[in-house]
Amino acid sequence: MELLFISLCLLLRLFGVKAQTLEPNFDVPVVNVTAIAGKTAILPCSVQSLGFHKVAWLDPREKILTLEERRVISDDRISLERPYTNDWNLFIRDVKPSDSGKYMCQINTNPVKIKNIVLYVHEAASIIDELSSFDTTAREGDTVQLVCNATGIPPPTVTWYRRPSSTKEAAKEVVGLNGEVLVIYNISRYCDDIYECVAFNDISPAASREIRVVVEFAPEIFLPTKRMGQNQGKETILECRVTANPQVYSAWMRNDAEITNNYKYRVEVYHEDKNTITISLRIRQIDEDDYGIYTCKASNGLGTDVEEMILYEYLPPKTDPPTTTTEVAFEQQPWQKSPNQPNNGGVDTISIHRINTRPDYHNQGISSGQENGGNVLHVSHLVISLLALVSIVSNT
Repeated sequence: MELLFISLCLLLRLFGVKAQTLEPNFDVPVVNVTAIAGKTAILPCSVQSLGFHKVAWLDPREKILTLEERRVISDDRISLERPYTNDWNLFIRDVKPSDSGKYMCQINTNPVKIKNIVLYVHEAASIIDELSSFDTTAREGDTVQLVCNATGIPPPTVTWYRRPSSTKEAAKEVVGLNGEVLVIYNISRYCDDIYECVAFNDISPAASREIRVVVEFAPEIFLPTKRMGQNQGKETILECRVTANPQVYSAWMRNDAEITNNYKYRVEVYHEDKNTITISLRIRQIDEDDYGIYTCKASNGLGTDVEEMILYEYLPPKTDPPTTTTEVAFEQQPWQKSPNQPNNGGVDTISIHRINTRPDYHNQGISSGQENGGNVLHVSHLVISLLALVSIVSNT
């Protein structure tokens, strides 16, 4: 009995010495951690057979963060979490890009055992306002450069879009190449729109910025017609379309004087789109003095344009009286027939003569004597035709 007790004690002591001689080790393979800025980063470290050894975390500058379960720095974003007995995980809340680097989970063995974990902190794209373009005004023909300075980890891709400035609901289209700078060469009035840069690095949300581009140009005038006819006593409207930016001065003029509203004239302006207006001039009860040249004039700091329209008196066209035709038939005489003309069953061919008569010869510039002579001539032809017809009937 005593021998059995001694054997058991020796066995327990042997197992105790063996347990004390086991070296601690990391039972989780080395992994790198990626976190989003503002979120919580978890750096895992799991140890087996720790025994009487201690675990410590060091930052990329080899500054001790935790020892066993205690935080030894003042940064309250850092803590040690142990969801299981073997776990010694490092938590970094509200992680920042500056927290990126190689962290070390150490066991104070001899020599020290170290597990390295690299932390990558990704940051959503953002646009630096003070280093980016604001709303821009340019003259037609200039070269415009728009800048959208974006930052983020990893570096974001900047895409440029364009949409009409008249409405926010309009669909936008991609313009130019990807990059922080958009260059518009020889800009024209048709480039006057809103440009948007969107920076994105696969981390939501994307960052965007709108830049309004205004293009200034000299006035251009378009007249629907350059001649307008109207009767006296009637009313008419003259229209002039002006395209310019900015719209500074536009008016109807006559005899080098601007036309203003009064009992005779009424000037009204209609806005067609962002750069085009229509100026209408209503003229009431037109009289002879109102006919002539009217001038539409527009100007701004970049130039002037002038176009003229003629208002003339409209007279309806005169119509000629209708022409009447008299047809007279008579039989051909034997001496009028050709030798080869066939005989139509004893019936001689009847010739048709057309005699044109006009009831009104004054419109044709014919004197009264010519008019009477013409009537006598036509009556003579008629009498001769009738006598020839009677002769034929009597011979048959």
